[in-house]
Amino acid sequence: MGPLSDKLAGHDVALVLGAPVFRYYPYVAGPYLPPGLRLLHISDDPAAATGDSDGVLSAAQVFTALNELRPDHAVLVEESPSNLPDLHTAWPVTEADTFYTFASGGLGWDLPAAVGIALAERDSGRSRPVIAVIGDGSFQYSVQSIWTAARLRLPMLIVVVQNSEYAILKSFARLEQAPGVPGLDVPGLDIVSIARGYGCDAARVADLDTLKQAVTAAWTKQVPTVLEIPISGQVPPLV
Repeated sequence: MGPLSDKLAGHDVALVLGAPVFRYYPYVAGPYLPPGLRLLHISDDPAAATGDSDGVLSAAQVFTALNELRPDHAVLVEESPSNLPDLHTAWPVTEADTFYTFASGGLGWDLPAAVGIALAERDSGRSRPVIAVIGDGSFQYSVQSIWTAARLRLPMLIVVVQNSEYAILKSFARLEQAPGVPGLDVPGLDIVSIARGYGCDAARVADLDTLKQAVTAAWTKQVPTVLEIPISGQVPPLV
């Protein structure tokens, strides 16, 4: 919080249009606002335009398509921290108890949490569809939980956005001025084969038309559907 507060020192009014504000991922000590500053905030426009990169889907395009196709009252479970601003822009949360995420830490919690929520939805009789969105880096921590989902025959949708890197940790490396941290590129992962090995239905999707078909078909199956979607990479600033 401190670095932004320092930049705003000496000003009377801050006006924020069309962007999240103070959505810090790492903790940096300091006040949110300097003394004497008044903040006026107009929230994001969910219809903001999105683009692509060299024919590869952007995270924003994927999330926009998912929001358009999701069934009514769908529950979103998220762990794709480097793409979170795009997710909130494309998929505004307007219904209570339909969005689950974590504040900090607990790496890999998305998959087991989503499986537990899907099981609770079935056992409670509410039967709301569950969609888990997770990065390919986060996917590695608790991948075995999809075996449970397959064994319990939970018809949930798991979307793995693949940028072949652990982008959020690269952001932390920049924040800590530690460039070149090894092990943050994760090329060559075959998420489709892994998911099928655990008993899920799985496919690799590289365009919006195929994505729409796969999402629609997911709710007709009796096992989880895992979609591996290559996206353009980005290493977002944390502060």
